[in-house]
Amino acid sequence: MIRHAMCVVKQAVHHLNSGQVPVLTLDQPLFAIAKQFQWNWPNDYGEDKFVMLLGGLHLEMASLATIGDLLDGSGWTHALTQANIATPGTAESFLKTTHVTRTRHAHQVTASALSVLLHTAYDAYSCEESEPKSFDEWCVN
Repeated sequence: MIRHAMCVVKQAVHHLNSGQVPVLTLDQPLFAIAKQFQWNWPNDYGEDKFVMLLGGLHLEMASLATIGDLLDGSGWTHALTQANIATPGTAESFLKTTHVTRTRHAHQVTASALSVLLHTAYDAYSCEESEPKSFDEWCVN
């Protein structure tokens, strides 16, 4: 079915806009199959003939899982638990992106809290200095 869909899309794109490379957006399981076609038959379905994109949900899941790998062992889950944002089990599930909406919300809460802390620290710094640096300069240094 995937191969057939690729052929139909290629014909439609060629008919409507000759010379344009077809772009297909697929969910993760179908994306994996389509990539196998590209690698096994590069003359007909190669990466120069088709652009395969991972679907939005699966792309977000992969991104959040990568962030989870980076945060694993950092104490982030402990901080979420201590702040009563999540239970220990739920906080651990954020590292593996078990539930995308909850994981996204946890990252948004974390980013917001860090932003508030950063601006509070800058406000304290700017009150102490007679000629404080701009916020951007202060953040870089």
